[in-house]
Amino acid sequence: MASPTAMSPVPASSPSLSSKGQHGDITEETERRIATMRAPRVEPLWHQHDRKAMKSGQRGTIYWVGKQILAEDGSKTGKVEKGASYQGEWDGNQKNGYGVQVFPNGQKYEGQWANGMRNGEGTLWVPFGKAKKLRKLYVGGWKDDKRHGRGTCFFSDGQFFQGDWTEGKMHGEGLLRYSNGDLYIGEWLDGLRSGQGTLTKANGDCYEGYWLNDMREGSGSYFYAESGKVFVGEWVNDLPKAGVYTQANSNPEQATPVPQTTVLPQVMLAFPNEVLEGALAAVREVQKIGASTRYEAPEVSLQAESLEMQN
Repeated sequence: MASPTAMSPVPASSPSLSSKGQHGDITEETERRIATMRAPRVEPLWHQHDRKAMKSGQRGTIYWVGKQILAEDGSKTGKVEKGASYQGEWDGNQKNGYGVQVFPNGQKYEGQWANGMRNGEGTLWVPFGKAKKLRKLYVGGWKDDKRHGRGTCFFSDGQFFQGDWTEGKMHGEGLLRYSNGDLYIGEWLDGLRSGQGTLTKANGDCYEGYWLNDMREGSGSYFYAESGKVFVGEWVNDLPKAGVYTQANSNPEQATPVPQTTVLPQVMLAFPNEVLEGALAAVREVQKIGASTRYEAPEVSLQAESLEMQN
């Protein structure tokens, strides 16, 4: 009986096991790669909503909810500030074009916008009174949310300004009608009367001349309607300092006759020659140094000069 043949072990280099081992290695490497790979990033939901909310073109009314009013200790009071609203054109998620904005303080603007700010021509209304009715405050040009260019402003006390604006201030040429009836027409600088201008008062008085920091400064003339007199001269800090005070041509329709209370006698110098000699001596003393450097002045007596001038 033949002995059974002993089966020898299969070498490790067996093709079947080798390929199986290779497949096993590939699988493990792939698993490692998958484990180290990041999952694709998912766009946050608010990004999608924000992209959908990008406003462009003509839109209906957009509302902004007012902030909650907090107590001193930081607790909520349950009250909310007034919100705002805008209806108009948009571009790049900013107000651009024509639109109407209602602000939390109750003001209302209707006009042109650029880059989210008031730019161009527009009208501003403000609330007044207990009923908070709107009244027109300003009509004209705007630049970066400030009054700029030509515009008219109606102040609360009844006066109004019509003219040039720069960065929210009266600047340039303009007309201001005061509540008491006075009228100023002239130049402005940083909201103050500065430059050349004319102020006509309600009683008929009139000043025409130069201004500085809202006061009369420099050359100017003032006409007094009641007396018909005119002062022409220099002004300092809103007061006349030196000049000529004369009687203007009578105007019965404008000037009130001035009653004559007294008559001044004729005034004459008692010693005119002595006064003249003294004046000439003072002038010659001042000019002595300058005259001696230019030429030799002839010796002429003061008496002779005074007589010559009198003749």
